[in-house]
Amino acid sequence: MLGCRLTVDGRPSERLRRRVARAVELYHAGAAPLLVLSGGGSGPIAEADAMRDLALAAGVPEAALLSERASRNTVENAFHTARLLRERGMTRVILVSDRSHLPRAALLFRRAGLDVVGRTGILVSSSARAVAAAVYELGAVLRSLIRLWTTRR
Repeated sequence: MLGCRLTVDGRPSERLRRRVARAVELYHAGAAPLLVLSGGGSGPIAEADAMRDLALAAGVPEAALLSERASRNTVENAFHTARLLRERGMTRVILVSDRSHLPRAALLFRRAGLDVVGRTGILVSSSARAVAAAVYELGAVLRSLIRLWTTRR
């Protein structure tokens, strides 16, 4: 599951809570025996740690959680997650993020060498937010491609 910014005071945003809830549903349904919590962020609390606390509170055991705290963007989410999973002999993922973010995330996770076998998106709360998210993603695709081309992996 991909992180997103925390609130100013370090609490999980509603978007992040919804992403975690979806991943927890997948875990309890048996579709995701391991939840990878990917996100460092720029604040004093890593997004992965906030997601971990929410998942634990929802009944996911510690052994089913893998935290990736180093990433600051989706390109880094993909490559750090791929490294952690390969260390465990795993390459298949189901991505959990906002619906508008999933096409870019799937592209980047595939580029990192992972097999994206599913993706599930969280809907935005309004049409205006959906349009804003789509506009944001257009620019983010370009930024992500530049990061891919300029960063040695």
